[in-house]
Amino acid sequence: MVAKKRARTKKGTYAGDDPSTPENEAWVEEKPKAKAKAKSKAKAKSSTELPPEGSAARKAMILRGEIKE
Repeated sequence: MVAKKRARTKKGTYAGDDPSTPENEAWVEEKPKAKAKAKSKAKAKSSTELPPEGSAARKAMILRGEIKE
């Protein structure tokens, strides 16, 4: 998808349109930038690294969605 955006000069001010040309130079078509993939904060831990059942740390991990009961 291509979005229209106001054209800018090298100084950063808006560029004007030249009425003697058929094309409107005040607007440019710009491709959207690729979005960066979100990094997960915590990776799923193996069962040997999990806190013991009933501990506050394990309950917190369940509430954050890192592990399932």
